[in-house]
Amino acid sequence: MTTLKQALNEMRSQPVIGAVTLAGTALAIFLIMIVVMINNVKIAPIAPESGRNRMLHEKHMDFRKLNGENRGSGDIGYKMARELYGDLESAEATAVYQSGTSRGSVRVAGQPPIRIDIRTTDDEYWRVFDHTFLSGHPFTPQDIENSSPVAIISEDVARRLFGTTDVVGREIIVNLFTRLTVAGVVRDVPTITGNAYASLWMPHSHNIINQDTYFDGMKATILARDKSDFPAIFAETERRKEMVNSRLKAEGIKIANHIVPLTQEESLLARWSNIGPDIESHRKQQLMVYLIMLLIPAINLSSMTQSRLRRRVSEMGVRRAFGCTRLRLINSIITENFLITLAGGLIGLVLSVAFAGLLADTLFVNHEVINTDTHVDITMLLNWHTFLFAMIFCFLLNLISSGLPAWRAARVNPVRAIGGLQK
Repeated sequence: MTTLKQALNEMRSQPVIGAVTLAGTALAIFLIMIVVMINNVKIAPIAPESGRNRMLHEKHMDFRKLNGENRGSGDIGYKMARELYGDLESAEATAVYQSGTSRGSVRVAGQPPIRIDIRTTDDEYWRVFDHTFLSGHPFTPQDIENSSPVAIISEDVARRLFGTTDVVGREIIVNLFTRLTVAGVVRDVPTITGNAYASLWMPHSHNIINQDTYFDGMKATILARDKSDFPAIFAETERRKEMVNSRLKAEGIKIANHIVPLTQEESLLARWSNIGPDIESHRKQQLMVYLIMLLIPAINLSSMTQSRLRRRVSEMGVRRAFGCTRLRLINSIITENFLITLAGGLIGLVLSVAFAGLLADTLFVNHEVINTDTHVDITMLLNWHTFLFAMIFCFLLNLISSGLPAWRAARVNPVRAIGGLQK
């Protein structure tokens, strides 16, 4: 409490320097947290993609002639995806679904249509992604096999069409002519969970694209039981690829060697291919950015801390004369500065969350979906590890900015300090 009172008194005695210190710290935390949040919403487990840390993704398919020349590439086809990744013994489930959403319309007979985002999926999709069903049930294997005229819609679509979510069994008309029966209603999905997002889902068999082609705009997501199973999944998918290549040999083509399922983080960095990116290099670059963002405000705050201490030379001389040790004095200065840094950090943290919420459409745009109306809430932006990161950042900022000034202040001769001399 004594240290807290000292810090508050110090700020009152030097309001300009105190305000600048708070503002500088808040700005540093604000900037670093915006960067952390942008990265966090892409890889952190957020429902209905709660299993991101144990997901592997396959989107891009690349075929080559046996002599190595390129034959063709594009988003993987449904049949090829199931052949390579369907029913893996080493995985919990594998979903094959439309790689992005398509814009369409839906209406109830006698009413004008509303614009929606449509995605076609298989039945496994609802095992891989943990959508919350408000009513009804997911697609069944029979729905997929029989091309059943069913659909699952979001809560928002259900309320806009019927005024309620209790609409299982009701008929809707999709894209003017396709009549479907509502099989289930799920809680609205944020666009930042791009693989799970849509406002209406149909069985993939409704896709007009030829299901037997190598490329037809699909994507496969493998859900492991645990991320420690990744090596076993890679080994099994490699065996599958060898079997497919044996079949394709008659056509004079093969699947490119670099085609492998990618983790959530890898898939974000390799948006247009399945060549595994250099994750370590990317993380080193991120670390360098964080260090720069740490050091610049630390240098500025160090100068301000030094300026504050020059004004307190006599006070520190008196404290030394009455028996205060150098270590205790250093600890006191660092603690005072930490309290000021922490206050500025909390201000910056609050500002970053507010800013991120207001500009979500710009900061968290997802290129795999058409809808740009991005909704985020505090649970998506600020979980325990982002908060911990902010606190560690504050702690390091304090140590760097106050450590050296505190050490210098503690070395001042008590007699000379009382006289107002600084050396």
